[in-house]
Amino acid sequence: MKWSRKSYTVVLIPDANRAVRRFNVSAAILFSLSLLFVLAVAVAALSSYLFLKNARQVDDLKQSLSAASQQYEAIISNKDNSIESLQTQVAGLSEQADSIRKGLNEVKQLESQVKQMVGISSGDNAVEAIDGMPADGGVGGEEIELTDQNMNELVSDTWADYGMIGKQIEELKTQLQSTKQAVLEEQEALRAVPTLWPTDSRRLTSLFGVRTDPFSKKARFHAGIDIGGQVGDPIYAAADGTVTLSEESSAEGLNIAIDHTNGIQTRYMHLSELIARKGDKVEKGEVIGLLGNTGRSTGPHLHFEVIANGEHADPLSYLKTTLKGK
Repeated sequence: MKWSRKSYTVVLIPDANRAVRRFNVSAAILFSLSLLFVLAVAVAALSSYLFLKNARQVDDLKQSLSAASQQYEAIISNKDNSIESLQTQVAGLSEQADSIRKGLNEVKQLESQVKQMVGISSGDNAVEAIDGMPADGGVGGEEIELTDQNMNELVSDTWADYGMIGKQIEELKTQLQSTKQAVLEEQEALRAVPTLWPTDSRRLTSLFGVRTDPFSKKARFHAGIDIGGQVGDPIYAAADGTVTLSEESSAEGLNIAIDHTNGIQTRYMHLSELIARKGDKVEKGEVIGLLGNTGRSTGPHLHFEVIANGEHADPLSYLKTTLKGK
């Protein structure tokens, strides 16, 4: 190529005391140097571009890693909080299990007391306090972190406690049903026991046993109790039963006898009026007559007797309750 054969003279002029220098440079060399310069500039520009691009990518990666690290720390923190919360809930369930067991024990004790109140034998169902059951009161102690073994033992014990509580509840349901039936039967039986005061008055004028007879002034046996009152006061049946006698006699005056079907009879004497008649079914607390002063009597009163299995008994050992509001 013709242009490559051309040459150029390069003149270097130093300061005034030195000689001028000339160099001949061919066009090919000059072109090559120019090309190398351009390439160098291009390489430098490309390197700068790639460096800046990589720097931005590194910054982006750093930000992503930082965000991921924060997210991971948050997840770890949430998991730790969740584990702590679950541990607290399991501990709470364990304490609830103890509380439920304590409540079941109190229910069993109450059932035993109810049986005693109505005269039903508890037998083998008598309850004692459960060993190890915490009582109410102050608590405290050092705070110690849970170990995996502590937690595993707590979970295992809690499962066992709830399993046992389930069985105890089923047993208690059956037991309470039996107790309920027994109480109902006992209540029914008690309705035939003369525990209700036959009068509103509680003024005793003569007791059961040996006394001086008010007419003969001799020592005689008094087979009941005398309760003072006003003529016309209501007389109540002391228990459920059937009227076997409703009549008048010279000594007993107007009088009523009731059979209570359990070997016990009650008698009500010196009445002013007979309301219940022979053969009537009467209920505990039902008005059967009115207080009076008939027969062998010195004044208005009720002579009340209890006869158990053919023998006269002290009525005061039976009389326990009164009508509501009386």
